[in-house]
Amino acid sequence: MARYLITGGCGFIGLHLTAALLQAGHSATVLDDLSSGNPAKLPAAARLEEGCVTDAGTLARLAEGVDGVIHLAAIASIAAAEANPERAHAVNAGGAANAVAAATRSRIPLVLISSAAVYGDAGPGAVSEAYPCRPLSAYGADKLQGEQYALKAAENGLSATIVRPFNVYGPGQDASSPYAGVISRFIAAALSGDPLRVNGDGSQSRDFIYIDDLVRLLIAAISQPRPGAVIVNGCTGIATSVRELALKIRHLCGGDIRIEPGPGRSSGVAHSLGDPRRAAEQFGFRAEVALADGLQRTLAWQRGTDLQ
Repeated sequence: MARYLITGGCGFIGLHLTAALLQAGHSATVLDDLSSGNPAKLPAAARLEEGCVTDAGTLARLAEGVDGVIHLAAIASIAAAEANPERAHAVNAGGAANAVAAATRSRIPLVLISSAAVYGDAGPGAVSEAYPCRPLSAYGADKLQGEQYALKAAENGLSATIVRPFNVYGPGQDASSPYAGVISRFIAAALSGDPLRVNGDGSQSRDFIYIDDLVRLLIAAISQPRPGAVIVNGCTGIATSVRELALKIRHLCGGDIRIEPGPGRSSGVAHSLGDPRRAAEQFGFRAEVALADGLQRTLAWQRGTDLQ
């Protein structure tokens, strides 16, 4: 049995990860400031420490006596980051620096959760981890800075795995949250009988990875630490356009659900598709849940009848 520290463990990904680690027989300490997470959903067997990753001392103390750190904590909401950019930078870049320092000090492996946002708008092709990073948002820039902290520390002995998740979805993602993705928002609209609003022509595309698949990758990464640093995409390698997604959800939900045009697409990322080969090579990981299956499971949860 291993002991792990999970920052941001009360968030969407963190709750699933903590439950999976406990189910596998490990123990988990969760550090979360509860600004967006839900402690009521945290498994009783997990130890919760209320605090923020901007507190380097708390992170260093909690990293003592554990076998690895999985750093998830972040402010990913664009609205929250724009409202308080200094706070977002302190959490997203500064928190990563503190997690790196804590793992380095305790000589334990670190899994650092970055983001596909570091790539910026890479076009419709699948991007490998070697693709030049040109983030378009402050969030992406902060995530990239966090990666650089880990890469530098790895030169001095830290075992660091940097995971760049693409669009993660699944049960437990609150559609009303500013952190919610398009899938949970579309399903919530469909269940309410509201139209699905597709911005622009709907051709913008994303690589949607089901939460259980991403959790398997994170557990593989913390369980199989590598010397130095490795960067892997958390993705499926399959692109789905937003319009295609809306059609799939309309089909699953049934009824006379309208798909309406929303505002013209902004100048943000048009396409986001990952190359999954390095994760397969390094950790034997391949996404297993097809989008149709994942959508059905997510729909069931949002309807209140979880099929899992």
